[in-house]
Parts: sequence; C-alpha cells; structure tokens
Amino acid sequence: MRGIGAGEPINARSVADRRAAQQERLRRRADIPEQGRSGARRRLRLGAAPLLALTAALGLLLVAAGNNAALDGPAGLRALFWIGLVLIYAPIALRLVSSSPGREERIALALTLAASLFLVKVLRSPTGFTRFDELGWWRATHDAVRSGGAFSQNPIVISTSGFPGLSTVTAGLSELSGLSIFQAGLILIGIARVTLTLALFLFLERTIGSARAAGIGVVVYACNPSFLYFDAQFGYESLALMLAIALLLATLRWSDRSERRQPETLAGTVGVLIVLAPMLVITHHMTTLAALAFCGLWTLAMLALNGGRRLDYSGQWLAGPGVPAVLIGVAALLWFALVAGGVTIEELGGVFSGAFHSVADLITGSSGSKQLFSGSGQGEPLVARTLALASIVPLLTVIALGVLKMWQDREDDPLRATLAGVAVLYPVTLGLRLTQASSEASQRASEFVFIGVAFLAATLIVEWDWTRRHLRRLAGSLAITAVATVTFLGGFIVGELQATRQPGPYMVGAEDRSITSEGVAAARFTSAQLAPGSRILADRTNATLLGSYGELDPVFGRYGGISVPRVLFSERFDRADRRVIHGQSLAYVVVDRRLTRELPLIGYYVESDEEGAFERRQPIAIASLRKFEAVPGVSKVYSNGPISIYDTSALLRRPP
Repeated sequence: MRGIGAGEPINARSVADRRAAQQERLRRRADIPEQGRSGARRRLRLGAAPLLALTAALGLLLVAAGNNAALDGPAGLRALFWIGLVLIYAPIALRLVSSSPGREERIALALTLAASLFLVKVLRSPTGFTRFDELGWWRATHDAVRSGGAFSQNPIVISTSGFPGLSTVTAGLSELSGLSIFQAGLILIGIARVTLTLALFLFLERTIGSARAAGIGVVVYACNPSFLYFDAQFGYESLALMLAIALLLATLRWSDRSERRQPETLAGTVGVLIVLAPMLVITHHMTTLAALAFCGLWTLAMLALNGGRRLDYSGQWLAGPGVPAVLIGVAALLWFALVAGGVTIEELGGVFSGAFHSVADLITGSSGSKQLFSGSGQGEPLVARTLALASIVPLLTVIALGVLKMWQDREDDPLRATLAGVAVLYPVTLGLRLTQASSEASQRASEFVFIGVAFLAATLIVEWDWTRRHLRRLAGSLAITAVATVTFLGGFIVGELQATRQPGPYMVGAEDRSITSEGVAAARFTSAQLAPGSRILADRTNATLLGSYGELDPVFGRYGGISVPRVLFSERFDRADRRVIHGQSLAYVVVDRRLTRELPLIGYYVESDEEGAFERRQPIAIASLRKFEAVPGVSKVYSNGPISIYDTSALLRRPP
C-alpha cells in the first residue's frame, strides 16, 4: 500500500486508516462504487456478462465435441476440447482483469466461469459417476438412503463413516426430490462450486477493498490444479471447500470492527459461525484442519503485528479470528474424539506418513524422484509439458514480487500477512510432486494454497496498476490474460493424468478410462442376483464398481502375512490362496482378462502396497486369471466379455 515510507516504523498508521485510503483510491479508479451514494434503487448492470455467457456456452459445445472425438472420432478433432477450455476461460478472464466492469458484472462473470468449468467436469462423464471417490460416496449415499443411517461402513472410501455430511445431504435431496443419487449429487456439487466462488469473491473484495481484485483473484484461483476436475467431483472435499470459504468470510466480518458496532449484524455473524463450524467438521477432515490452521495463524499474526498491545476495540483478542478458531477447534476435537478419530488417523496418517517417508528417501538418496509427466510409459507430448512448466513461472513470480512488496510497504495487516504466508507454501507443494507417495498430498494442498496465491496476484495487478503505468490498457489486459490462460491450462495438465482428461478407449488401471459398459453390466448383475455385502476380491476398477453399484464388499490388505491380491497374481492356485479365501471369507473372485493387456496406468492392479506395485515391467500373466477354471469348489456364475465372476462358496465349505 502506498503512503508508508521505507523509513517509517511498523504500525505507524492503523490498518483501518490505510484500508480507508486504499478504498478511496480504488473508488477514484471506478473500481468499486461508493457506498451510500444515493437511496434510489440502482438497476442491475451486467454489462458484457450475458454475451460472455454465450461464449462460454459455445466453449462447452466445443468441449463436448472434443470428448466425442476422443471416443471414436478423428484424432485431430480432440483439440476442440482445449479450444473450448480457452474459449470459456480467456474471454471472462480478460473482462475481469479489465478496469471497465462494475461490481455486479464482475460477480456475474465470476459465477459464469465457475458454473461453466463445473459443466466441463460433468461433460467428462455425463451419465454417471466414474471416479474412485465418486463411486465411494455413491455407495455411502446409497447406504444412507437404504438404511436411514449416516454411519454405515464403506469398503471403498473408509472415511465416509466418519464424515457423513455429503452423503446425508445428498440422500436427503434425492429422497425429497425423487432424483437419482447421481442427479442429486451433481446439483449439490454444482451449487457448492458456485457458492464457493461467490464466497471467495466477497472474501477477497473485503480483504483487498476492490471488486476488480476479487474478480482477478477468482481467475487466478481457477488455475489451481485441483479446480477443474478434482474439486468438482462428487466428493466431500468439494462440499467442504465451500463451507470453509464461507466460514472465512464470516470470520472476516466478525473481525471487522465496523461490523461490531451493529448488534444485529454481530448476532447474525455469530449465528453463521456457530452453524458453519460444525458443518465443516462433520464434512471433511483435511479442510477442517486447514481452516483451523488458517484462523490460528491469523490470530498469531494479529498478536505478533500488534506487539502484544491491547487492540483498539472492545473484546480484546477474542474480537478477532480467535473465536472462530476456538469454535472449529472445539467442534473438531469433540467430533474426532467421539466419532471420526479412527478413520481420520487411518486415512490422513497414511497420506502424511507416505509423503514424509518418500520425501525423506528422496533427500537421503534412498530412492530417486518420480518421472514427471508420465504414467506406465504414457508420456506427455512436448506441448503439454511446456504448458505445465510454463504455468509455474508466473505463480512463483507473483509470490516473490507480492511478498517483496508487502515487506517494502511494512505491511502490518494480520490477515494479509497470513494470506501471503499461505501463498509461500506453493513451492513446497511443487516439491512434493517429485515423489509418487507425496503427489496426493500436493494435489490436496493446492486448493488451500491458491487462496493465498490468488490474493497476492490480485493485489499486485490492482495496486501496482500495470495496465495504466507501463502498457496501454488493452495490451496490458491481453498480456495478463494470456499468462493467466497458460497458467490455467498448465495447472490442469499438472493436476490431471493425460489419460483421464478426456474420454477414450479402455485402459488398465486408469481410473475413469477403466470404467466401461462391461464393468457396469457386471455391477448390475451382482446388485440384482447376489447377496448384498458379499465379500469379493477384484482389481481396483471392478472392486470400485461392484462395491458401489454392485453393493458388494471388496476385500484388500493382508491375511496371515499373505497379500490378498496374491490370489489373482499367482499362476497356480495353491494352499496360500486357499488360506486367504477362507480367512477373508471371500464369496466371489472377479477376473478381468483385460488386465493382461498392459501395465496399470496408476502403477498397481488392486492396491498401492501390493507386490510389484509401481515396479512391474510385465503385465499380469493370463495363466494367473485362467487358473480358477480348474479349481475344485470354484464355479463361474457370470461371464460377459472379458469379465468373469467365480463363486467360491463350495470351496469355503471345505477345510483350508
């Protein structure tokens, strides 16, 4: 911020005075309207938003055409998908970067961008859920509808029993509306995505004091590698992010002393905090911990930057983010202690420990780094690799320049300092992508870190005002938009496997690309003909389908020191296989002969700690899958193309 000289001491001017001066400068730039100018009702001014909504719709048509071409059309037409993405993102980004639109138009454009990019994810699989987490949450929601309870055990995604927020709301919406779980889930996550964007816009607007900065922040946040697909899937993190940003917005209102002078507003803010904190806690563990950490760091920054002095408004330290931090902390402690502690430790413990050990092994030289832009021999084209690497440079530049500017300005606003601190974590998340085990942690951290990155980028563009000082307005806006578009496309490439960005022919162990009509048909058969909850052994894809749509219970792990997937991998059925089937009470074994075609894209067939995971050089042998034909006590009960289901009930009646 201007007005603080390099030689002035920290805290020479109050945060409130500096923010008021900043907002006055921005009003003079026609960035935001002056409040309370007239009591007359103002007409809603959407400006170019309707036209850009049509442009986004055209982009969605191109995305759909590109997806169809990826399935069975000419290879050259697949590029329509990428052209569609640019047509959705770039025009809206250009308008939001510009200084021309009013506040209403900026909000409409931000919401249009959010809705359009969500529909890109819907067009990826428009008839049903296909992702691992989505199918796991379908199973949790289905169980909630069927049993009327919210805490049933889930053999696919274990954490659903500890965090039933998503499944409970979706089940209620499905039952009340008569919609399918798929339809209800799409509506819920679509609403969450739009609400998240609106809350982020309002949060950045209040923090920076500029509607233009808020719009730019939304444009930058959409470059987050998880934004396009991962955080738009039917999963608990997609819902929790909306709750977390709404909670931060309420915390900002609570911490604003001007709001505290109005008892009605204060009471409403307290009510919102009391509702949102428990809702967040019962929805997602990682987002809860991130929100708690943010409010805690914000409180510590407030204490440090005020030098331990009394604040200049009533309420002392609790008048800041301390109250929301306490609310989140108490709710999380109670929930984790009484309900979700076990599943939280089991899931997050594995993620964090795997990331820690993989990074430690990389540092000590015990293991090499992961080969970037490849999966099971599937390398990225040069253009994709160039975009991915090019997308990182602007973000690192923004962080460096933003932190430098805040230091030069002697920034003493605790919230702004906290957001800058969050942005600085971005290079750390890049480092985590160098190992296989820590890549997931990096992916899940990006949606939190990019809140800080979006803040710094928006602050730099608005405060330094490059488009007026160094370039013509249009040229400057075009340049910034071009960089943002490259960052957006590159972020998508970084966050999503090449094979799963668009539909295509079947691939082994390739998440969405492994879901085919044969697998869905097998799931329909088991749902109609086999006892629900029967224990099965299958590869990851078929286990996910049969464990969700098929209503069976996949089994993983080890028994008596023997790996359960060994039953599929061994070329001859032996005593160890018999022991596993008896010990785990496996009622059915599912065989998919397509597994012999190629190595699994994700590095494993059944689970990540199976023998040979990430190290195989040859696909599974066909003899391993044919051996069940000759095993006494094993009978085939289903066959459709490459998929067969074997009944082991007679084998279970014999001694192991």
